[in-house]
Amino acid sequence: MMVRTFMGALGACFVAALVGCGNESTSNTQGTNGSSGDNGTGGGMTGGSDSGSSGAGSIVGNDAATGTDASRPSGGCSEMPIRTGPLPGKESFTVTTPADMHFPFTKHWVGIFNDDPRYVSMASLTDIDNDGDLDFACGQREDVGGGMNWFEYCGPDHWVRHHVGEGHKSAAGGGAFDVDGDGWVDLIASDSWYKNPKTPRAAGNWQRYVIKNLRVEEVIIGDVNNDKKGDALFLMTGIEPQWWTPDADATQEWATGKLIGTTPDQMQRQGGSIGDIDGDGKNDVLAGRMWWYKNVNGDGMTWEAHQFAQPGDFDDEPLTYLGDLDGDGDTDFAMVTHWGGDTGAQIAWWENVDGKGLNMMKHQLATGKGWLHDVVIADMDNDGDNDIFVGKNSGPQWIWENDGQRPPHFTEHTIATDWRGHEARIGDVDCDGDLDIVGKPWGDPNEGGEGANPPRDVVYLQNMLVENGGKPVFDRPNQLTFQKQPPLTCKR
Repeated sequence: MMVRTFMGALGACFVAALVGCGNESTSNTQGTNGSSGDNGTGGGMTGGSDSGSSGAGSIVGNDAATGTDASRPSGGCSEMPIRTGPLPGKESFTVTTPADMHFPFTKHWVGIFNDDPRYVSMASLTDIDNDGDLDFACGQREDVGGGMNWFEYCGPDHWVRHHVGEGHKSAAGGGAFDVDGDGWVDLIASDSWYKNPKTPRAAGNWQRYVIKNLRVEEVIIGDVNNDKKGDALFLMTGIEPQWWTPDADATQEWATGKLIGTTPDQMQRQGGSIGDIDGDGKNDVLAGRMWWYKNVNGDGMTWEAHQFAQPGDFDDEPLTYLGDLDGDGDTDFAMVTHWGGDTGAQIAWWENVDGKGLNMMKHQLATGKGWLHDVVIADMDNDGDNDIFVGKNSGPQWIWENDGQRPPHFTEHTIATDWRGHEARIGDVDCDGDLDIVGKPWGDPNEGGEGANPPRDVVYLQNMLVENGGKPVFDRPNQLTFQKQPPLTCKR
């Protein structure tokens, strides 16, 4: 499979081999205030339960006297000292005993969007402040008025919320890439983009510019026209799948792009992914449960529709992801039901049998799940093959472990028993050579399984694979680096 590396204009959206990347401290530390720290982000890894321990904050790193963290770049954190425990009242979010020891994630509190965190979406995991690690951003639907925020990563238990702005119109779709080519990641919220002011920690509202009159459910970021720059794919019920890209003056409405699918069954609410499906070196588009579109000339202006499934083969308007799941070098699909009620969701992957996308074979992984809203293909255990992460809006989260055989066998693992996986994003947040996860809930008591009003906070699953002695991996050439959450790796 040909995988493209985003450099230059796409800023942080890239995969590169990293040398000397600083790791976060995971030992027990003593705080300057005299209170002992918690078990650290690597503590308590002796069992398989998802029970947690908590403690007051102390200083991470080598210089407790000044509150600095030797593992962080000179830019530091906008709040000092750096906590190693949650804020008072958020102790339940700290879980230092992994639920599964093959995928040993510890759980940490990030923050809360605002005082009324309903309809929060538009998520991304990128390096917003150019300090080398990954930050999380998300936005709120315009009818509840919260705008967009980003969370600066300082340490596993210390993230700082910053406001971006408001005024966008989005049903849920958004993302991030360097829109104007200035080397700083900008933020997308459906009909608008917010320009990174290059001082994002200190700035007030970012300048907002209109993309097009498109209020959509899903926006996928990738390289549609194969110019090694970012483009945006828009999906929504009742409109044609379509892509658009900024012109020379990105502050003007985007005029370059194309409608892709045109028939009613091609107008999917979501299910978009971008990648080379037919192996010709040009990125194509998957949109929904039945159709993928060949990028005939590679410039995104001529499309050829291919139906790979029948209506009864999968639920309408699913979530999708692209990647090589059987190790044969071509692009397969992963697919999960959108929501699915309490027990009506299914999970499957589609094998690209001929390597050209013309013969796709479905492999069922699970049924009986519920309230799903994320799927990601990535090597979560650093063993060289791609696994499948599946996120539930509120509740347990899963990874299907790939055994690397041909054909592959997948084993289900519950990696957290109570977490928030609506639009969870995956990347090496702490720069230690394994992949972490940041997520949040949708925030609607009438759907998503939130009738019991669970906490609607943003949360972080720190992968402790490397801290436990596992091999770090910084170069991931067999994984697509665009789509929903670029990049997979940090830059430190």
